Amino acid sequence: MKKQFYSNKPYLIAETAYTFEGDYNYLFEQTKDIPNVIDAIKYHMLINLDEYMVEEHPVYDLLKNWILSEDNWKDILTEAKSNKLDTIILADDKASVEFCAKNHELVDAIEIHSACINDIELLDDAIDFSNEFNKTFILGISGFEIQELLDVTEYIKSKNVKDILMMYGFQNFPTDIEKVNLSKIKVLENLLNCKIGYADHTEYSKNKELLINASYSLGANVQEVHYVKDEGLEKTDYITGVGIERLCSIKENLEIIFKALGSNDLRLNDGEKKYLNFRKVPLYMSDLESKQILERSSIVHKRVETPTRQHKFNELNEYFGKTIIKDVNKYKEVIIEDLKEKDNDH
Repeated sequence: MKKQFYSNKPYLIAETAYTFEGDYNYLFEQTKDIPNVIDAIKYHMLINLDEYMVEEHPVYDLLKNWILSEDNWKDILTEAKSNKLDTIILADDKASVEFCAKNHELVDAIEIHSACINDIELLDDAIDFSNEFNKTFILGISGFEIQELLDVTEYIKSKNVKDILMMYGFQNFPTDIEKVNLSKIKVLENLLNCKIGYADHTEYSKNKELLINASYSLGANVQEVHYVKDEGLEKTDYITGVGIERLCSIKENLEIIFKALGSNDLRLNDGEKKYLNFRKVPLYMSDLESKQILERSSIVHKRVETPTRQHKFNELNEYFGKTIIKDVNKYKEVIIEDLKEKDNDH
């Protein structure tokens, strides 16, 4: 995974979902078109449909026509890697995990959907792949009761997975903004002691950028957005998908927020130090002669164009009662070099 994945820098995933509807050329072009300012591309991979659902399921016949060959997947992933993209495979079946193992150099992370979490064999296969090939393990965590989520997290950690990412966000085709509940991001991060990302599933025509920016500010540096070639064109998963131009704009906005958030270093940066020049400075209220005692009534505070230094809050308390060692003029800046302790004045 790119190094920003492990930092607080924005890491943006373009999720293709099933927008390709079994069209290899569409998915290949979708992959080819992504500029490498986007960090990763995510694919839903399904190879053995009979492992995934019963034949009587109403969408069985539809999905049967959407299955890509392993050669197709190799071509698509090779294109993604040549485009300098991290690749994430959401594996819907064990055959997909086996494909990832055979082509591990083309895969950077493997994900298990929350809908598949109770398939322990699939979960274990994905974990084993992650451990064997040192890949990031991702789990969608929406739709869990807290205790179940704690149990799942404990199970995954017990397998000694090195890199774990929990993705918060659920799909209601689309998800209402009022139900997103971004406040959970910080709570889950503290509760699970894991990296938390945000997977956006709000409607493309809504201002989803506000939610993405807010979730990033809450600590979710990994962001996932549904991606389509033609924004608004009706097809599977289109309702939450954005096009290339908007995807790049989202990444650009996240980069700006990253710069604005800065670091946790409480020391003043150059800009803050420069801002201190606007602070009022202590000045002599009138001309004073040498050997006079500096009193509070002798001082006034005003802004000057170029102060000699930054004066701290309450520092004048250390000056009062000291002796002025040379004549000073009205509105001259008060500096410690003009003063000495009264007791030393003989």
